[in-house]
Amino acid sequence: MKKEIALGEKVAADVEKQWERVADPALSARLSMLLGRFLPHLSRPLPYEVRIVREKMVNAFSLPGGIVYFTTGMLDFLRTDAEMAAILAHELIHADRRHVMIQTARASKINLAALVLMIASQGSAGPMILTNLAQVAVTNSYGRDLEREADKEGFRILLEAGFPPAAMVTSLEAMIYDQLKRPYVDPGVFMTHPELSERVAYILQTAREKNVPIRRKKALNLLRPSVESREGKTVLLLDGDPVWSLPESGESRAAAVNAAEKIDDLLQMETAPYEIQIISLDGKNALRVGPSIIAREPLPKGAGTLESFRESLVQSLGEARNKHPGAKYLH
Repeated sequence: MKKEIALGEKVAADVEKQWERVADPALSARLSMLLGRFLPHLSRPLPYEVRIVREKMVNAFSLPGGIVYFTTGMLDFLRTDAEMAAILAHELIHADRRHVMIQTARASKINLAALVLMIASQGSAGPMILTNLAQVAVTNSYGRDLEREADKEGFRILLEAGFPPAAMVTSLEAMIYDQLKRPYVDPGVFMTHPELSERVAYILQTAREKNVPIRRKKALNLLRPSVESREGKTVLLLDGDPVWSLPESGESRAAAVNAAEKIDDLLQMETAPYEIQIISLDGKNALRVGPSIIAREPLPKGAGTLESFRESLVQSLGEARNKHPGAKYLH
């Protein structure tokens, strides 16, 4: 392990000759906090560390010994801490399972022990092996089996560390959409195999096998309800936009808070618009989202109608989906 760590530091020195290392205390602290949540779920006690380099390409990669790099382009691309955690989980598995070393040995047509010996001996092949190792890491040139292991095990530790597991799906979906918009850009992290769409498919399959629901809104921090008092009204908001207004009273606030709690649980980005509907219940109208009623008549005097409430919810759902257009919402 000591040799592997020393090797990683050598490659890191070369990486940081190519790209400027970014000193951003606040961002580094966020990444370190995310890293700390994963450490109990990794199999080897490497000195894991996350570093940032200035590069507009959307990329992240790991080196032998546990150093993980994020480019500034990747950090700008990811939208939430949950998505940052998803990419970090994937790269940590690459490091934890020695994937760079394994892939470099495969490319050199030697076994792993021979690779380590060649590098350690400082013979004529050493510099070439180091170059190949750096190239595998930076370009994410892993075989399908290693990439799949990093995705599946990354999903596992993402879940075990308490992050929204959907973040691994949403980050890949965003990459797919970005790739469609800019197909001729240097691929960076998109160079990975298998194809991004295939990776999304087997992560979703893994989630089904584990009986883990994929709820994208938690990963993207969207469709979040809140209740506020505004100019004598009790207002229910979604992502800061009003969706239902009631006169200020204890009864109204209780109705709004109850609706907000149910919306937070029931209204997902995967919800079909037709699942938000007005139904008749005991001769009165009620607003249903999925299987549950979130509001029903009689309403407090002066409250917005259930029909306008429904229209606002459908509109908010559409706006949230527009912020993440790369997903295929199946019903």
